[in-house]
Amino acid sequence: MNELIYAVGPGEFLAICSAFTFSISQILIRLGLRTATPLAAAFIINGVVSLCGLIVSIAKGTLFSSSLTPLLWFAAVGLVGPGIGRISYLIGITRMGLSRSVTITSGTPLWSTLIAVIVLGESPSGWVVVGTLGIVFGVSILSFREDESQTFKSRFQGALIFPLIASVAYALPPLFSKFAYVYQRAPEVGIGVAFLVANVFLFVCRPLIPGRGEVTVNRAGFFWILAAGLFSTGSSFLLWTAIMVGDISTTMPLSRTAPVLILILSYFFLGKLEPITRRMVFGSSMVVIGGVLITALR
Repeated sequence: MNELIYAVGPGEFLAICSAFTFSISQILIRLGLRTATPLAAAFIINGVVSLCGLIVSIAKGTLFSSSLTPLLWFAAVGLVGPGIGRISYLIGITRMGLSRSVTITSGTPLWSTLIAVIVLGESPSGWVVVGTLGIVFGVSILSFREDESQTFKSRFQGALIFPLIASVAYALPPLFSKFAYVYQRAPEVGIGVAFLVANVFLFVCRPLIPGRGEVTVNRAGFFWILAAGLFSTGSSFLLWTAIMVGDISTTMPLSRTAPVLILILSYFFLGKLEPITRRMVFGSSMVVIGGVLITALR
């Protein structure tokens, strides 16, 4: 195992593990959204992740030793990622389905790599760039519904806009986290603060969400979403640590290779909720090939 981690890279290995736990959480979310609204799911997931982060940070003593500067950067993470990104992503799931929504959102590596190069001065290898483009290409294949009778405008306004917004929103937190880690290398503090801020943001902006301000969930839906929150917690800890020890230009693309796992799990657990097409399989295969290039030839 140590040889594998060394060969892949600790940050990259953690990012792959994050993608695995992320895929499980998305299946649970999809099951929960049968009886829960997207905003209710967002509140529950953010609350679970924040609570776990705060408990760990209090136990380790890192929360109360934090200074204002890293806390502000962590709060910015919560505003754009679990806040704007989360609600856009969940609405996308209900309008486009899990597989398409998550793969479109996986376009985040393109934005995060560009940001890492421009702002942080990272220098990814040519193969990392090719792998990232492969992931984005796979995402683009799955960007539209098979219903060709719809115009581009109706698709864009009706569904595609939400995962696209999420993809950009999810690209900014790694940058903000890197800035925060300059002052305090404590992922648990970041997770606790960021997801708490996200819930405050969603609560304040709730009246501005057209037709999506309702917060309803039954007992079964609550437990599905709660379980999703626990897996999201594991995914968050893995990814935040990966970003701390690795480069954004490699860890972020690898963390977004979850679509192939989601396709497999969707086939077995979601049935008619998520029909699998050849286009979806091909697009997800491109995502995985891109991840392999980044891992093996970085």
